[in-house]
Amino acid sequence: MPPASAIRPAEAQSGATPDAVDRVAKPRLPRPAEIPTQEGPHGLRFDFNDGCRVMLPDNGRAWRVRLSDLETGNVLFDIDLRSGHVNSTKRYFVPFRLEVWSQGEFLLGHDYDASEREVLIQFPVGTIGDVIGWMSYAAKFNELHRCRLTCALGEPLIPLFSAAYPDIAFVTHNSVRVERYYATYSVALFFDDADLVYQPCDFRQVGLHRTAAHILGVDTAERPPRVALSEDSRPIADPYVCIAVQATTQCKQWNNPDGWQSIVAFLKATGYRVICIDQKAESNHGDFRTRIPADAEDQTGDRPLPERARWLRHAAFFVGLSSGLSWLAWAVGTPVVLISGFTHPTNEFATPYRIINHHACNSCWNDVRHRFEHEDALWCPRLKGTPRQFECTRLITANHVETTLRSIPGFGNGVRPRSPPRASTVPTGQLTARDAPQGGAPLHALTANPPPPDAAGDAPLAIGALLTRPHGDVFRGGLAVGVTVGAGKLLDQAASEIAEGDRTVGAGDLAAALQNYKQSIAIVRHLTEADPDNAGFQRNLSVALNRIGAVLFVQRNLEGAQAAYSASLAIAQRLNTAHPTNVSFQRDLALYHALLADVVAAQGRHAEAFEHRRSNAALITQLANAAPTDPVLQKALATSYQNLGDAFVPTGNVDGALAVYQVSLSLTKRGLEASGQDPVWNQLYNTLLQKIRTAMLVQRRGTTPS
Repeated sequence: MPPASAIRPAEAQSGATPDAVDRVAKPRLPRPAEIPTQEGPHGLRFDFNDGCRVMLPDNGRAWRVRLSDLETGNVLFDIDLRSGHVNSTKRYFVPFRLEVWSQGEFLLGHDYDASEREVLIQFPVGTIGDVIGWMSYAAKFNELHRCRLTCALGEPLIPLFSAAYPDIAFVTHNSVRVERYYATYSVALFFDDADLVYQPCDFRQVGLHRTAAHILGVDTAERPPRVALSEDSRPIADPYVCIAVQATTQCKQWNNPDGWQSIVAFLKATGYRVICIDQKAESNHGDFRTRIPADAEDQTGDRPLPERARWLRHAAFFVGLSSGLSWLAWAVGTPVVLISGFTHPTNEFATPYRIINHHACNSCWNDVRHRFEHEDALWCPRLKGTPRQFECTRLITANHVETTLRSIPGFGNGVRPRSPPRASTVPTGQLTARDAPQGGAPLHALTANPPPPDAAGDAPLAIGALLTRPHGDVFRGGLAVGVTVGAGKLLDQAASEIAEGDRTVGAGDLAAALQNYKQSIAIVRHLTEADPDNAGFQRNLSVALNRIGAVLFVQRNLEGAQAAYSASLAIAQRLNTAHPTNVSFQRDLALYHALLADVVAAQGRHAEAFEHRRSNAALITQLANAAPTDPVLQKALATSYQNLGDAFVPTGNVDGALAVYQVSLSLTKRGLEASGQDPVWNQLYNTLLQKIRTAMLVQRRGTTPS
């Protein structure tokens, strides 16, 4: 039975507002319609605009209401009453089933289904970074439920998203017409929600942006939102870096007294212009005063967010704090050097350039024992009023930041370390027919200009992920056995070309990277002509082909990527036939099937993608069974089955997907138990649970997700 506060008979309300029973103070967001928006039989009404709500008229009939969770099978309410209002305790997304009887007659059975219905997701006003972090999860909700989604948010943010998400309506809160919505969800930071009414888990424990995924019931994997700019030209021709030194409270600032001046001087000495894009040039919090660094160029002021985004998009990188401009830089695809001590790194988006000093007091924001006080500009819950106040960032040194800056690929060359999302296309290299597998895609596709990016979809693989994703190992001639000195030197040269291509990819120069990879292929092709049976030469050829395929995949040249990956797969198949006991070649073959599956799936060829996923899973199973104590292979095995389940879904076989997901879930649970809650296993587990839930919802509806 629910708590009494969740059931509000009409005769007990006596003029009280719905807020009277809410123990958690909600943000200032529009209240739902006073009367539920959906009409049922005999005058009853219901909706999902503040949890599940049911209004039962006093018409002389006796009512019975049962409310269940479709995902868990739990009965949440089962109550008899004469009239009144029933409201679920949980106000975040739950796949509800509503059943109503009257005098023993079954009147209404309704399973939550937002498909083609009006849904509102509302965000607080006055925050920038939070909403940017949450927007992609709202888009995921729209994709999952295929609803007619409206997002209510602060007016300055609307120009960033309206053109990027044409299938979502963006309005201010004053424009919300609450009576039109089937369901409403409030995404915010609920500090005092001890009973977890408005969020299934405390946002401080899952990350500021991922709390939206939990509230909306979607996959927690982070992805930047899409941002569309009407003016996207480069503001200045010179290489430049953007910085932002201001924040709303002192704990968010970099409190090292010489930090910003030192870093600005360092960046200028390296050859960058330094542009400060804060709203204000100066701020004061008590005795603390923060000003724009003297040597930075002043672009502060009340400027529209799209203008800030334009500066950020073309910057080599951004150096900032745990504040809205860091989230905006992340959204437009610019590398972010994020300096913060009061938040734990899990609180923000992932960046390899996150700076925190774990030797100092830190992460109080994510400590559920401390409630952040917005009105206290000097909030420091552990050390306020002591000599150690704000040591979390005061003890972050300029040297620490300089070391991090030097680690950015391309630093000091005035080159962007990565391209913005859906980058413009560049010419590709040429390969000859000798590299193509029989029956594969034509290799002339590699020389075609890639098609324009699909404005409605994200690039399948971000540039920044290229170097972290495996595409095969590179062997150097100096370590090879059975080759001449000359051949070894050539192999070293080919490996160096691949390494240089990897570096230039990291610097965002795809044209140069493709030239490096082509040079490697030309060198190795010369070696294979002289010694066609040399497995090492063949393997390096496949590696270079994979690098080209990866770049073309990012550019959305799917035909070219498929040609490169197919050529690489053909080489791996020949090597496995010639060397059936070589474990490295078996791993290569499994990997190449996975790479090709990505491409053909993106082309909509789901049956082919499924076959490649099945081949990948079979090979990984064989390898993992032969090495049951290898943690890398065991994770690969769980991942391969999860990917195989994903490949089942677009073929319409949801039952098959669920069966394979369950196999992956069993492997993942075993890995969690053996690893002591390893974060990679945890991520696999959480993603799997979401996919299983989604597949079960699809299975109940009898539809196939797009």
